[in-house]
Amino acid sequence: VCSTWGNFHFKTFDGDIFYFPGVCNYIFASNCKSPYEDFNIQIRRTVVENATRITHVIMKLEGAVIELTSDSVLLDGKPVQMPYSYMGVLIERSNSYLKVSAKLGLTFLWNEEDALLVELDKKYANQTCGLCGDFNGIPISNEFISEKTKLTPIQFGNQQKMDGPTEQCADPLPPASLANCSAEFASICQTVLTSKAFTSCHALVNVQDYIETCVQDLCHCDSSMADFCMCNTFAEYSRQCAHAGGQPLNWRTSGLC
Repeated sequence: VCSTWGNFHFKTFDGDIFYFPGVCNYIFASNCKSPYEDFNIQIRRTVVENATRITHVIMKLEGAVIELTSDSVLLDGKPVQMPYSYMGVLIERSNSYLKVSAKLGLTFLWNEEDALLVELDKKYANQTCGLCGDFNGIPISNEFISEKTKLTPIQFGNQQKMDGPTEQCADPLPPASLANCSAEFASICQTVLTSKAFTSCHALVNVQDYIETCVQDLCHCDSSMADFCMCNTFAEYSRQCAHAGGQPLNWRTSGLC
């Protein structure tokens, strides 16, 4: 599974979590090492009122082009009504997600806001490119260490850019490092993510990664957006847990998210 959520966070097929604040068009995942490209998924994010959202997804599946935005679904340029089935590809809406499943071994889920997840059959191991990495089962290797050179997440992300024919989109700059901000935020992130609601999750999905992501977000976030920033990572932890077979309980309260 590869996912992206919230304030420009990504988790590769091999499990690396990184931050890449790019707002161009990027290859999220593609099957790039075989003579015929079964799938190619491209995404674009935009910052709207300090919050980041995924605004445009292009999927090339089995030779068809599916274009998704928050208010339309186009197949080869024509609007489709859902649920829609076409040559082994099913496009449907299921409880607040837009879901595309392809018989070739791919499931795509998008909440039409900040979060998107792609699940891929093991037969594509070692055959993928894009922000989701190479699916070789080895974290860091070949994504962030390539031919003995260490890449930063920004350098890795910029390599996945696909400019349009008339577009030259600028690369993002590395984020300013925020010293000494973490202590004040660590407790809230930890309290929620290690709470009873997530007990069934801790053996399945490493909670420490998400505590760190939550802290980073609060460090980068404007105080008026703190709620948005934290909640996205709690929601992602909950999704990853459910996906791994856990049963997260309702962690939202009237005072939180």
